[in-house]
Amino acid sequence: MPNPPRLSDLSGSQEADAGTLRSRGRRFTELLSIARRHRLVPFRRLDFSHDPATSDLRRSQAEHLRRALEEAGGGFVKMGQLLSTRDDLLPEEWTEGLAHLQRNVTAAPADQVLALLEQELGAPVDQVFASFDPVPVAAASIAQVHRARLPDGTAVAVKVQRPGIDAAVRRDVDIALRVVRFMARWSTEARQVGVQDVAAQYADDLVRQVDFVSELRNLTALRAAQARSARPDEVRFPDPYPDLSGRRVLVMEFLEGDTLSAIRAERADRDLDGPMRAILRAFLRQVVFDGLYHADLHPGNVLVLPDGRPALIDFGSVGRLDPTLRDTVQDLLVAYLQDDTSRIADAVLRMAPVRDAHDEPDFRRDIARFVADELGPGARIGVETVDDAVEVFGRYRLKAPPDFVAAARALAIFEGTLRTLAPSFDLLEESRGLAREQITDQLRPGKLRDLAAKELIGVVSAARRLPRRVDRIGEAIETGKFTVNIRLFADRRDRELVSGMIRRILLVLLGAGAGILAIVYLALPARPDAAISTAVAGALLGGAAVVLLGWAAIDSWRARRRR
Repeated sequence: MPNPPRLSDLSGSQEADAGTLRSRGRRFTELLSIARRHRLVPFRRLDFSHDPATSDLRRSQAEHLRRALEEAGGGFVKMGQLLSTRDDLLPEEWTEGLAHLQRNVTAAPADQVLALLEQELGAPVDQVFASFDPVPVAAASIAQVHRARLPDGTAVAVKVQRPGIDAAVRRDVDIALRVVRFMARWSTEARQVGVQDVAAQYADDLVRQVDFVSELRNLTALRAAQARSARPDEVRFPDPYPDLSGRRVLVMEFLEGDTLSAIRAERADRDLDGPMRAILRAFLRQVVFDGLYHADLHPGNVLVLPDGRPALIDFGSVGRLDPTLRDTVQDLLVAYLQDDTSRIADAVLRMAPVRDAHDEPDFRRDIARFVADELGPGARIGVETVDDAVEVFGRYRLKAPPDFVAAARALAIFEGTLRTLAPSFDLLEESRGLAREQITDQLRPGKLRDLAAKELIGVVSAARRLPRRVDRIGEAIETGKFTVNIRLFADRRDRELVSGMIRRILLVLLGAGAGILAIVYLALPARPDAAISTAVAGALLGGAAVVLLGWAAIDSWRARRRR
């Protein structure tokens, strides 16, 4: 359900829409022109092999793709950033070329940035900051970061939205969603895995990234969750400055350090296992227990501070899990730690029930086989793991919740970061150990006291309502007004089954009746004075019988196929 409008929305400028059909058509033509100009079409010319003889060709094509994505801008740069971490998908030449997107994108003109800043801050830049560097320290697809100093001398990072990016992102998202809807219309597999829901969630996430008020809220929430954890100082988050921030500007503490993408570019021989382990521990806690997690842990969003601690930046993409789904994820984690495949299947079925109860035993066997083969000792998570999981879900037409898919996507992004920067890091084994630590942390006296207090409040509230409910039931029994309502066919599948049976029975009865009447008319002698001859009437009824019985047969075949 869409969020209702807020009063605060009326005070700012209106959000850009996706543009007219004409503007979207021009954008699609522009994208196609960019691809042709950089010799990216037809796609069959692109070399994704690992042949050493064609290494120079791949390096050239990767450079053209990087330039094309930069020229396209917006969400296309985000896609390139994600692909740059997938060395299991792409050859080294491609990932190295796309990695430049992690470090820098062409900066926006300085005069436009200063004009936007003045508009958002409501005052000249030199009145708000003691100093402001017009040359950005980093430029990304949606925003760029400038270094500045407050009047008290504090170093801050000023994140400024690229001028015009709001309308561009919404237009590109609209084009992408139309393409996805077209794919879902013609691909059964795409519909089964819920590609439209996943794409819509990613699109919403991308649109939220052009609203820095939302990013400020995300940063504040993540900082609060980290402060409540057992290791509050293990991962650093910058301090925000809400009074200087708005929809297109975000001011926060400037953290000195090297991004993982810079470390990768320098090919520095640094031990990153410690920072990666801290990030993984924080990510697991965020997903499993906090229900609030950083969803874009690519190398450009992780800093290594001078003291060796990791720090997170860029909070435009933050995912959330509702309490019910979070409980299910916790059950999945505990079951995985205990190697209890039956409990894993129970948790998955709570998220995405099978359509046909007869398929449940086969699904449980396939889940057990998947866990043993893909998530067992010595296994490594990769694209094949995701493909196999999608295949299992698609085979039984299960539709996972979009929020759960988004969390899996965030883990895939982080796994790609690990794969490129710490190849020896065993994600599954480390996750097992860190998950046990997280469960132990949740059993601290303070946590148990908070949990007991929360549950006690719920029990007391229910106990206060209980006498009133018992009194109502007793009064209804005493006055003879006590009733029990039972909803027949509450399940959509039961309604479809019964309505389908009734439809096919009616078609067969009508078809049989028409066939009998056709035989009767054809057997009658011809009547010269009749408006229509008995032979014609019999032929029409016979044709109707064939159509109705054929319709019933096709409907029955389609119903069996759906089941």
